[in-house]
Amino acid sequence: MKISITPGSVTSEDLQSKLETKFPQYPFSKRGHFSILKKTNTVGTKILINKNKLLVFGDFPTQKGTIIFIVLVVLLGFLIPLIVYLLAFHPKMKKFEKEIGGFLIEEYGL
Repeated sequence: MKISITPGSVTSEDLQSKLETKFPQYPFSKRGHFSILKKTNTVGTKILINKNKLLVFGDFPTQKGTIIFIVLVVLLGFLIPLIVYLLAFHPKMKKFEKEIGGFLIEEYGL
């Protein structure tokens, strides 16, 4: 989800404080340029701050989860893990992405 913002209006610290205030039940962490909210071990959302937009996308919240998924794709081929991902993980990730994205649109969106 792309959210248009005015350049320089969002800082990482401001984003973190607002997310921790609104969603205290979800652990917040940072990895490189990404801010990560973790709902469960398999459902989370990553937020990237660019000059004029926020990128919010559902993803595995840990590196371990991502690596396990990639290894399964390599070992089992592309089709089986893709079907499992689309049926088991993707709907939950999209729902969480929309929840966080909706809040960020209210706070920062143009």
